[in-house]
Formats: sequence, structure tokens, C-alpha cells
Amino acid sequence: MGTRRVNDATTLRRLFQYAAPYRGRLGWATVGMVISAVGSAGLAYLIKPIFDNLLPRQQDVAFTAWAIVAVYFLKGIGSYGSSYLMADVGQRVVMDLRNALYRHILGQSAGFFAHGATGRLLSRINNDVGQVQQAVSETAGDLARESLALVGYAALLFYYDTRLT
Repeated sequence: MGTRRVNDATTLRRLFQYAAPYRGRLGWATVGMVISAVGSAGLAYLIKPIFDNLLPRQQDVAFTAWAIVAVYFLKGIGSYGSSYLMADVGQRVVMDLRNALYRHILGQSAGFFAHGATGRLLSRINNDVGQVQQAVSETAGDLARESLALVGYAALLFYYDTRLT
């Protein structure tokens, strides 16, 4: 069980191979992320008229309030859907990784277990694979969701004033 240097790009490519069978779920999670990002930008879009028009004149307050509630609702649905699906994909990838790891371990000779560090092997089975789940479900999902929100905010800034953007 010697240590070896592994390229991050190679590791990421191997991880994506395990996630590839779940492209459909990842696609729907992306749709949820887009809905959440559009909801975030939509809230910023709805807040501007409140300060510019509604507060000084007190007109259309009810419509704007309901629009804000509706956008929050859509944002919540998108966020929940994407989080649920990303967690599901993360758990499925971990299950596939653990199954592959168990198959690999079962194929080892008795000498491997006699000379290898059992604690390190158990740590890799339990902890390292769990960290992969967090990377797939939480970190990648948050990165994609926040990147999409940033694009939405940038588009909104560009829409409001191209000179300031």
C-alpha cells in the first residue's frame, strides 16, 4: 500500500466516470440549479421597483409582494430539487465506488492482508469514499449553483446599466 502521486485532473476524470450513469439525474439537478439561480436574480429584479416606484407612491404593492413570494417559492423548489438530486447522485456514486473497492479488495491475495496496514485500508473504505460523496453532492452542487447565480446577477447588472457593468 505505497503512496503515489495522482494528478487532480485524472482523479476528477475518474470520478466523472462513476457519475456518468446518472447523467439524467445530474441534468435534472442542473435544471433545479438554473431555476434557483433565476430565482435569485429575479428577486434582485423585483426589489429595484420597490425602492424606485412602490415606496414613494405606494402603488402595486400587493402585486409586487405576491411576485416576490412566487419567486421565493420557485427558488426554493429549484434549490430543493437540485440539492436532493445531487445528494442522490452522490450516494449512488459512493455505492458504486464502494462496490468497486470491495471487489478489488476481495481479489487481493492473503499476503496483501498479512503485510498491509489494515487501519489504512479501513480508513480508505470508510472515510475517503465518504469524502468523495461530499465532493460530488455538496461541493460540486454548490459550485454550479453559485456560478449560475453569479451569471444571473451579472446579466441583471448588465440589463440595468451597461456602463457600470
